[in-house]
Formats: sequence, structure tokens, C-alpha cells
Amino acid sequence: MATDAFGSSEHHGRTTGGAGGAAAGRVDRILLAVEGDTDERVREVALSLAATHGAVVDALSVVPMDVSIDHWDMVVERREDEAAAALDGVGDAGDRAGVPVEKNLRYGTPAEEIGLYAGGNDVDMVVVGEPEKGRLGRLLSPTNVANDVRAATTVPVVSVPPTARDD
Repeated sequence: MATDAFGSSEHHGRTTGGAGGAAAGRVDRILLAVEGDTDERVREVALSLAATHGAVVDALSVVPMDVSIDHWDMVVERREDEAAAALDGVGDAGDRAGVPVEKNLRYGTPAEEIGLYAGGNDVDMVVVGEPEKGRLGRLLSPTNVANDVRAATTVPVVSVPPTARDD
């Protein structure tokens, strides 16, 4: 079930004329799906695309809600704090890059909320990180938010693989 945004959108950096409704081939709004542990590279890709196209970044973090925890205020508050910190990180990076960022927080199923936001806010593309999974993780859980977002929206989805780790 869809929920409304929590709090208000904040603009960071310069402002641009009109949102959404871009002409063919033009990019005015980029939706960046943000999690508490979003790889810095995902953020850099979204901000670089926005700087190149003169676009606004809509940073969206979704606090996952499920029946088992949605009444546990402590768990929800911790998730809200993590989401807010991640959004602040994107806003700060946008300021440094001279890219306007609108921060948004929603509650629900991440892929569903990302799809609903993209459809309701005239975004031109979605940037999302691919999860870092080993072979066993892919076998046990073959689906991920990036794949689910592709199925939930009609706009192009740019998925950014995780940064290679030296383990």
C-alpha cells in the first residue's frame, strides 16, 4: 500500500525551471533510490548524470514496513534515522556538486514506493544500486530491489553495481 512522503522536500543547490515533462531525450529529474548503506558510487553516478543534464535529483529513501515490526516504534525510529542520515549525505554531496537535490522519505515496500514515486513525479530515470551478493546469496534470493524497480516503473533504470572490495 502506498504512503505519503514524510516531512517536506528540501532543495539543495541551484534551482531549475519546471519539474518533469521532459522533451524526448531530455532529462530534467533523476530519482535516486537511497538506502542507509547506499554505495557512494551510486550517489556519484546520479549526481554526475544530473550535472551533465542540468537535472534535479529526487533522493528517495523508503523505510521498509512489514507486519512483524510496523508497530515497534523503536525499530521504525531507527530506520527513519538511518534514512534521514542517508538523505542528508546525498543533499550534502549535491551541494558540493552544485546539483539540486530534493529529499523524500516514504514508508512501505521499497520497489513499490520507488515505482509509485517515479510515476507520480515525472522523473525521467531512476538510479539504483545493485546489492552486493555472493553466489549463495543470489541462489537464496534471486530477486533484488533493482530488478523489482525495473518491473515497477516504465522509465529507464540505471543500476550501479557495488564497488569491488579487497577482502
